[in-house]
Amino acid sequence: MGRAIAHLLGTIAMLLTVLLWLSLLNPHLADRLVDNLAGPQNEYRMVLGAGLLAVVLSFVAATRAAKWWYVEVAFALGTLGFFTYALSA
Repeated sequence: MGRAIAHLLGTIAMLLTVLLWLSLLNPHLADRLVDNLAGPQNEYRMVLGAGLLAVVLSFVAATRAAKWWYVEVAFALGTLGFFTYALSA
């Protein structure tokens, strides 16, 4: 895998993380979008899946492309932890 592809994966991970946090600003729009994609019963799976995908993609970018992607790994792990806690409560 080339460095350019690894940087692209890291960018996708960053966009997923930012989209999860932006969903807190406009939950009605985010809820409607997730309901259209997966249905109302599976929205927690979509959110947790996006968080986990962001962690994996940013880790791949950090190991293959550049070490500064580890900052995104930490940010994605924090996001995954926050949303896991919020959805379990």
